[in-house]
Amino acid sequence: MTSKPRSFAGCWTCRLRRKKCDESRPICNACTSLDINCTYGSAKPEWMDGGEKQREKGEWLKREIKKRANLRRERRNMQGLEVKLESLGVAGEQDDQSIITTALQDTLESAEISGTTTDSSTSGHSTDSPATQPSPPSGNETYNNVLLVEAVGPALSLEDRDAHSIMFYLDYVFPFQFPFYRPSFLDMGRGWLLVLLTKNKALFHIAMTMSSYFYGLVLSNSTETLDEHKSCTAANLQLLQNQQQRALQCLQQELRDVVNKGVKGHLAEAGRVMASIVQLLTSEVAVANFGNWTMHLEAASELFDEMMKHHGSADDGHHCFMMLLFQLGSIPFSWTPRFHPWGTDQATLRFFTAQLLYFDTIASVTLEQPPRLERWHRHLLSGPEDDAHLPKGDKEHTLPHINLEEFCGLQNWIITTLTEITTLSNWKKQQKQSSSLSISELVRRAQPIESFLSSKIQQLEQQQNQPSTSDCPTATSLHAYSTSQAIHDKSFNTIIWAQAILIYLKVVVSGWQPASPEIVSSVTSTMNLLMHLPSPKCLHTLVWPFTVAGCLASPEQETVFREMFNAMGPIQAFGTVKEGVGILEHVWGNRGRIEQEWKEGWDLSACFRCLGRPSLLI
Repeated sequence: MTSKPRSFAGCWTCRLRRKKCDESRPICNACTSLDINCTYGSAKPEWMDGGEKQREKGEWLKREIKKRANLRRERRNMQGLEVKLESLGVAGEQDDQSIITTALQDTLESAEISGTTTDSSTSGHSTDSPATQPSPPSGNETYNNVLLVEAVGPALSLEDRDAHSIMFYLDYVFPFQFPFYRPSFLDMGRGWLLVLLTKNKALFHIAMTMSSYFYGLVLSNSTETLDEHKSCTAANLQLLQNQQQRALQCLQQELRDVVNKGVKGHLAEAGRVMASIVQLLTSEVAVANFGNWTMHLEAASELFDEMMKHHGSADDGHHCFMMLLFQLGSIPFSWTPRFHPWGTDQATLRFFTAQLLYFDTIASVTLEQPPRLERWHRHLLSGPEDDAHLPKGDKEHTLPHINLEEFCGLQNWIITTLTEITTLSNWKKQQKQSSSLSISELVRRAQPIESFLSSKIQQLEQQQNQPSTSDCPTATSLHAYSTSQAIHDKSFNTIIWAQAILIYLKVVVSGWQPASPEIVSSVTSTMNLLMHLPSPKCLHTLVWPFTVAGCLASPEQETVFREMFNAMGPIQAFGTVKEGVGILEHVWGNRGRIEQEWKEGWDLSACFRCLGRPSLLI
């Protein structure tokens, strides 16, 4: 049998690699699969000399193939994120109406009925027929929102309207959502956020959506402006939905770009996409859309892992968050002097990493799983082992790398302790499933956590009893100077959280025992602290503690929790407080069934899923 004669028409790249070429043109399949240059031609390339040049070209090609393989692997990891966001677009199209538009419509209708009071019902939102909605405006008008345009003047140019909307977000919406974030004078305030909003389309549209919703929410519940702005509110509903969809489309495109390029070599772009995902999560739960938050959280967490993997690793394999900031400085790859402000990309990464850590840990209780970012907790929230890796006198050297008190008003140990309790709860459930639970071992594991919490609470209470000027800047303290906010101080905020997670720990150890003296004492302490908040609106920063204490409150205490919620006024519809009250009403309405039928498997995680969906109480 005669063998097929060898072909010499293959590409020079395959010949260099001494591989068989299928001779497909203009690029052969082998080179396509490896994502490398495919060289055809009758003339032999210069490097194909059978000597030193050919050897060097061969070594270079091996390195290039390895590099491309790593890039393809990274792209595969990122594809999952793209699929998640694509699926959100499909889900959004299937909804009868945007959750934002229906929430605002409900608010308007309740204001029409009551005149002066807000509907505090925790039932689901009703949805109007699409035929009742105004037609969306054409062209660039979809970028505007009617309510804010009506307020600042319809004769303004598009650029001026956008500027007014951005400033409304910066002056009112953002400080309400994140009241504890008060960047110092030397950090140039929230200037980084303004820069980010003007450059990032996804974040811009998310901010416009929130501004419009927040503005309409307050006006819709004002008896002085109800009649005047009712028509504007109705006309604004479709525009809100357009902004929401536009934000998602921009985010999908940004993520595609990161997927195609890869995180490696594009850290700043990846950081902005992560920020957009976290902000989208924040905006959706703020208007009671709880359908997508788990997907958002997973996508943002995976993206953060990729950034740490590709940009936070030193030559010795040591991972350091400050290596990311080192690459994102105003002068990339140079340390930031301690008295200089963070660059825009640095400030963006720090702020949204802090929010992601916070959301991830709160979500772990609901989802009954360890926080996705638990592997980074020790490094980001304490990290003394990193001291030797960072130069002295530079801003990046500040430890801990992420101080949650600066961003969320919580001391870092709240998050790490909450993670420990979640881990203990999951261990208990696994042991029960295998019929091997030892109560003495459970108590032994819980004891150091409870001792630590009790000690911290005592320390904070002693601090509260001492006069403090920490929140009052002096003329010579540039670091302390910040915009004043009507909010309780961070120590008081931390005490309330500590009391709530102590309740969580006691439920993990003792089971669902609302009448237990220890639980009654902790619930009463938490409730009394909540009643001493300087303003009812402060409750929106304490939804998780409020709900934890309320779930285990006595029937006589139910009225107190309802009154705290109702005292918030129209702003109760912005954020997750209404979701928390919905959980409380469900638990209170099923006290008998929980005690008689569900008690064995009932816990706080079950409470946070009792509305038929997982709730993220942030």
